[in-house]
Amino acid sequence: MIFTESFDSKLDDLLDRICAALELSHTQHKTAEERYSAIGVWLSAPGSALARFRPEIYPQGSLRIGTTVKPFARLEYDLDLVCELVGLDWRKLRNPIAVLDAVEGRLREHETYRQMIERKNRCIRLNYANEFHLDVLPACPHPGDGTDHVVVPDRKAQAWTASNPKGHAGWFESRCSLGEAVIKAIQALPAQEPPDAKPPLKRVVQLLKRERDVRYRHDPENAPISIVLTTLAGTYYNGERSINAALGNILDAIVENIPRNGRRLLVLNPANALEDLSERWDTEPSAYAAFVDGIFELHRTWHELQRTRGIDQVARGLFGLFGEELIKAAVADQARAVHALREKRGLGIHRSSGLLTGIAGTNVVPVQRNTFFGE
Repeated sequence: MIFTESFDSKLDDLLDRICAALELSHTQHKTAEERYSAIGVWLSAPGSALARFRPEIYPQGSLRIGTTVKPFARLEYDLDLVCELVGLDWRKLRNPIAVLDAVEGRLREHETYRQMIERKNRCIRLNYANEFHLDVLPACPHPGDGTDHVVVPDRKAQAWTASNPKGHAGWFESRCSLGEAVIKAIQALPAQEPPDAKPPLKRVVQLLKRERDVRYRHDPENAPISIVLTTLAGTYYNGERSINAALGNILDAIVENIPRNGRRLLVLNPANALEDLSERWDTEPSAYAAFVDGIFELHRTWHELQRTRGIDQVARGLFGLFGEELIKAAVADQARAVHALREKRGLGIHRSSGLLTGIAGTNVVPVQRNTFFGE
């Protein structure tokens, strides 16, 4: 993707390049896949205390749906997998934390993993130094409705809590007009999508997460969690082809739906209405206040950006949102691409999409000169 004369298309291309720079590298993705697969094999191997419960291992969160972003001001990625004990009836367990203990116990039997374990509220975290955190979430199927609903143990509540990671991922992919992967006992990580194949909704989520990381870099405890941002974006996405338009409309809808009566915004899992993804805001009102303030400010800033022209001014407007170094690199990358095509006299506009590209085929109109953001 390069540019057309429309502001939306020019900004869309820059936003797309920003998101492409936030992706896991091929090496990082391969390493994550190797680590993930090894843990899945270890948890479900014959001889494991978990084996008789037929564990099904699958990814959840950004790695599954393709919305990973490079960490800001830190080294490690956060990756998530679910260990669903398909053959375990959770209703027969008096102590839900026993499931958490069982998964931790199995991991501690591994010479390497036992050195990396950090026990969290609902998961067991493995810390790969200077690489990523891998969170293992134990779960049990919730029979009765024939769906992918599960329950997960909550250490603080000493109780089961409803969830549906598969359903949420399927819902999000459907919002992107993509199909769901075939379910296997140990599912492979989804292959990396080519940068130019990412649907606008996934790009919007990446941008929201990056802006979140920049905004809360000095206040990480109050930062909204990724699944809340992902669900809000998916809920209010209306199929826009433009990344810029999609983000603007999503921000409009979030702001419009924030309650003004003293209650908080409720963000439920679209695949399981019993799961309140925003429940932490009940006990952490300061985090909710920070979210509301941040969304309103981002909403104002984004609409101000629409009135900006000139590459330097647009770039400066993006510095504070996504980080100066990232924006400068994206602008430079885009300029190189345009220059290379222009030098080859290979710059053209797709009749259908309106995006500048290399000239190929009858659906492309050649152009002699391109201006950028009004310059």
